[in-house]
Amino acid sequence: MAADRIRGLDGIRAIAILGVFYTHFVDGNSLLGDLAVRTFFVLSAFLITGNLVALRDAKRLSHLAALRSFYERRALRLLPTYFAMLLALVAIGLVTIRDGLFYHLAFLSNIWFAMGVDWNPWVLAHTWTLSVEWQFYLVWPLIVLSCANRWVARAAAGAIAIALAFWLGCYVTGYFTDNTVLWPPFSLDALGVGALTFFFSGMLARPTKIHLVGAILPAALWCAFQLADTDSHHQSLVVAFLLQILPLLPIAILIAVTASGTNPVVDRILGARPLAYLGRISYGCYLYHLPILWLMMQILWRVFDYPLKGGIIQLIVVAIPTIAFSALSWEFIERPIQKWRTGSRQKAQTRFTA
Repeated sequence: MAADRIRGLDGIRAIAILGVFYTHFVDGNSLLGDLAVRTFFVLSAFLITGNLVALRDAKRLSHLAALRSFYERRALRLLPTYFAMLLALVAIGLVTIRDGLFYHLAFLSNIWFAMGVDWNPWVLAHTWTLSVEWQFYLVWPLIVLSCANRWVARAAAGAIAIALAFWLGCYVTGYFTDNTVLWPPFSLDALGVGALTFFFSGMLARPTKIHLVGAILPAALWCAFQLADTDSHHQSLVVAFLLQILPLLPIAILIAVTASGTNPVVDRILGARPLAYLGRISYGCYLYHLPILWLMMQILWRVFDYPLKGGIIQLIVVAIPTIAFSALSWEFIERPIQKWRTGSRQKAQTRFTA
């Protein structure tokens, strides 16, 4: 199981989850959380596209068998911990039918929050990204498994175009609220870039001057636009769009370079054991961090009469138990399930070749 992982990509996951922690625990106005989510989307689409292409090209698998294999793998990886967390929140009364329980069960959290005027229930506010992922899974495997690579790449480019069209629609109509970006089309650009990164990873990973223009310049502009003074709604919308779109190429280049293993410095930094391990348990860290924030707030208030507020103290107090609980979840729930799945697949392959 460890052999098919690229430790540097786990390092990217680790940096992304630290960005989420910083935004949710220290500075709610920071865009590091948004950047982290975009990174997760690009990386997910990159890896999922590669896995689907491998399944499609496996001659021993039919189209239906490949589709079933993909969904089984995704379901066993993501669903047990997600539903366990959700049922625990229901059991203690933090999530009810009135709070959109059926939306969250059906991976429609992004729709629930997009239609709402606030982030209620806030302990599930982060699950909108998981819903977008699952909605992507409903469509993308059918495209990849049914089409040649050139058509898949065109579909990815089309996904990017759809996202740009929705941003243009917001600009023309002037309709744009804080929750607008939760609708699936607004994430298609990051997912499309991730898929294209798989097909053009060789070019993106090649050490040329394109890295200077393609990575450093957009990153610098992203930092500059955070300081932009927007005195009109349309200017604000343009800046919001640029802050969403500018990081995608640098992220794609970083993922391509890391996956290729051609840069020893990047491999050494991102593949460091502590960083790689944090990336390995990053799904649990992302899934549990807001419920554990609620738990620590309750403990500190009821036991120590201390109101836990955003800042470095909150980061320390919540991040440490989140990482610890995620490590336990990985060792005793997620990893055993993956081992069981791997063993079952090997037995099935043995029966097939016997």
